[in-house]
Amino acid sequence: MDLICLDLDNTLIDSDKPHIIAYNLALKKNNLKPVSEKKFKKLFGLVGFEIIKGIYPKLNRKKITKVLEDHDDFFINQTRKYLKPFKDAKSTLKKLKKRYKIALISNCNKREIIASLKTSGLNKNLFNALIGYDSVKKPKPYPDEILKAQKIFHCKAEYIIGDSIYDIMAGKRANVKTIAVATGNHSREELKKEKPDFLFKRFKDVLKVL
Repeated sequence: MDLICLDLDNTLIDSDKPHIIAYNLALKKNNLKPVSEKKFKKLFGLVGFEIIKGIYPKLNRKKITKVLEDHDDFFINQTRKYLKPFKDAKSTLKKLKKRYKIALISNCNKREIIASLKTSGLNKNLFNALIGYDSVKKPKPYPDEILKAQKIFHCKAEYIIGDSIYDIMAGKRANVKTIAVATGNHSREELKKEKPDFLFKRFKDVLKVL
């Protein structure tokens, strides 16, 4: 079976609300001013460290790490209840699973990934591997998560599917074909600039080529 790599947040699940609330609770806990939904959405797709650094560039690594730890705790224990799977995500995954090995690659850590899947009603058994940023040296837009999947399965990935420009960048760097889905915070125009091999409106549309 061929291998495909698949993003999680805003590709399979609508996850903006729980993460924004969790980040702002974490900022408040660390005596930092909460920021707007719009500002967060501009940075979503990047790993959490880069999100906080983008909002508060003068924070040192220790402080950023503390904010992220608090975010994770708020997300796991309080806000993940707001997660929602996109319509047809589960049925599309089941169809893909019959033909492909699926590696879920995410700029969240594995603890968040497992919690997100559980809350969204997406069985982790729909995936052959779960790879978070804590499994690699450099997360997306670097290709490390894709390369990790390829190493696990001893084969080259056929595609990476994701909603952000960082998914496409990672795919290009790994020399893997890319499928963009316009379900996240990057517009079709922004996605087009990265020249994905395919660009679809919804995740279920990937079945047109897979």
